[in-house]
Amino acid sequence: MKHHRKWFVILVMSLVWMCGPARSQQGPVSQAQPATATSNEPEINAEYGVVPGRLDFKPDNPAQFIRDAGYPPGVFAVSIPDRTQLLAFDPHSNFSAVCNRVDPSPVAIPDQGGTYFRFRCPGTWDKNEVVFLDSTAFVPTSGELLEWSPLAGPSPLSLSRTSTPGDLHDYAASARPGLLHGQYLISAAWFAGQYLPLKEHDELRGDTIAFGHYTLLDRTLFIGESQTKRSTVLYESSEPIEVREGIEWAFLPQNASEKTQAAISALYEFSTGYLLRVSMLHDHEGFGTDEYTYFYVWEMGRWRLLAKAQAFFG
Repeated sequence: MKHHRKWFVILVMSLVWMCGPARSQQGPVSQAQPATATSNEPEINAEYGVVPGRLDFKPDNPAQFIRDAGYPPGVFAVSIPDRTQLLAFDPHSNFSAVCNRVDPSPVAIPDQGGTYFRFRCPGTWDKNEVVFLDSTAFVPTSGELLEWSPLAGPSPLSLSRTSTPGDLHDYAASARPGLLHGQYLISAAWFAGQYLPLKEHDELRGDTIAFGHYTLLDRTLFIGESQTKRSTVLYESSEPIEVREGIEWAFLPQNASEKTQAAISALYEFSTGYLLRVSMLHDHEGFGTDEYTYFYVWEMGRWRLLAKAQAFFG
């Protein structure tokens, strides 16, 4: 659900992009059995929380956000009804918590449609941006922000197609979060399209920007003992798709687009599997930014899109 907020929101996108040049050489390696993929539709609802308030302008001082009464740090209005608890994530750190509903009845939010309830998160969680999931079944036992480095040399993923389109490229990157106990998290993909992308006129911005238009071919995300030796395949597909959103952009290098930036930004472990957070931005320059947060879950060999939330910051 898209929120057009008039109150102040501090937007700090703490992403480390999967950057570096794409390659064009192939490197055949043995294929692992792919994890089962399911629908592209989210399994559960997710929403950005709302903090009503106003900007306080004082001479010679930066504007300060003043929260409305009833919304101290850690309290948010959330448009998810009929729940006493929700699982909340800070989209710019590895912090998560189960938050409890404050009131039995909904609250009114100025300039917002829908039904909202107040939820209180533990401690003094003073963030203004929080994503709430309509579930408490995936509470992380640990979580870590991901720092990606591009892989040099042949791709750890072989190209399965016998006939391929022109403008063929590959890109691979690795992260080594501590919760994997010395193992690597590897992202690798083959894609087709004009790379580096050409600049095009953006009607909304009124100037030119490189959008990027690609077809994603073979791609994989796996945990490995090394950067080529797989131990757990989280996701793998060879079905060609047009790159549009979410993890599709996250498989590409940062400079694949100036308009859209995406990264697999965090990894969480829960009792029976892993959650991966994908963070994506659409830049509209002076007209604001669309921010998206996706959560994918891997559990018992099954990969699926768990939730997706969207907010607009003008």
